[in-house]
Amino acid sequence: MSRKSERRKAQARQAQEQARAQAELKAREEARAQAELQAQEEANKARKETMKRNGTNKRPKLKPITPSIQWLTTKETMTLAQTSRTTMYKKIKAGEFPQPIKIGKKSLWVESEIKDWIKNQTKLPTSIDI
Repeated sequence: MSRKSERRKAQARQAQEQARAQAELKAREEARAQAELQAQEEANKARKETMKRNGTNKRPKLKPITPSIQWLTTKETMTLAQTSRTTMYKKIKAGEFPQPIKIGKKSLWVESEIKDWIKNQTKLPTSIDI
């Protein structure tokens, strides 16, 4: 056999192997997609059965999360402390007012710290809730 015919046969075998590999890859992808679709259908059936058992057609509602820290903006803090912005920042600089927490350009205060500061300023008993 000549070298050209050997090269052609080798190229033909290589092309057949590549075609077979591509076909196997495509078959695996289709099988994976089919399995995912079947799993989704089974999950939907199970969810619908659970809803029927519970007597509801809606998804269960999630409970709202209540934040443990209430944040106040500058305007809210000024209103609660009944002071102007200038006076508030002067007191912050002097160490007589709670420090803000900077988030980006925004200044935020913890509501409980402001309420404690007001109680200390007015000397109210701690049992009174503001």
